Amino acid sequence: MKQGFTLAEVLITLGIIGVVAALTLPSIVAHQRKVEYSSRLKKFYSMMEQAIRMSEEDNGEILSWTRSGGTQMDDEGKTDYDANGKVSKDFFSTYFLPYFKYTKFEDGKNVILENGAKSGQNPKVYLPDGSTISLWNGSCMDITYDVNGDSMPNVSGRDRYTFLFCFDSSERNGRCRSANVAFCTYDTITVPASRERILSLCKNKPAYCSKLLQYDGWEFKKDYPHRL
Repeated sequence: MKQGFTLAEVLITLGIIGVVAALTLPSIVAHQRKVEYSSRLKKFYSMMEQAIRMSEEDNGEILSWTRSGGTQMDDEGKTDYDANGKVSKDFFSTYFLPYFKYTKFEDGKNVILENGAKSGQNPKVYLPDGSTISLWNGSCMDITYDVNGDSMPNVSGRDRYTFLFCFDSSERNGRCRSANVAFCTYDTITVPASRERILSLCKNKPAYCSKLLQYDGWEFKKDYPHRL
């Protein structure tokens, strides 16, 4: 006569399954996130390179592209996000937006915090897959790609990755390592660096992580220093 499992045996089995799931599920989720983020970064970089090639046909060689001014300041010497955002948005609308699909382009704007301090919001492009591109008009144009858009954590090196568009030859030499390169990963390394050096930079200054990821073929290696 066959006997079924006792309640105690069932509970023990379920407990073991739960423990195994608790131990393995986080690593599975983390791996899947790495695969997804890698795919989106590859797609973004390819999209930008393709947009540049198409834009050059309409707007001339990339090294001749211009913006209407550097970082815009208010009367108190602080960033005027309204004016600075307009410079960023005008530049990006001219040279990039006509050449890829997007769903929304938010203006940059000044923001007054609850404590009365002045802050601001940079212009932001929303892409069809939910990722975003935000723009900061500094010495170069910082182009920050957020793989999951407005979703958390919104932290550099974890879901945000910074690229640069530099306008003059001195900035291109110092940031992109060549006067003939305008769009590049975040870089202030003036000579070719080893992977160990780039890894250290990424660990301590996450803006450099785009350089590490480019070096690694847009893949997140086991020693990538930030939790996704």
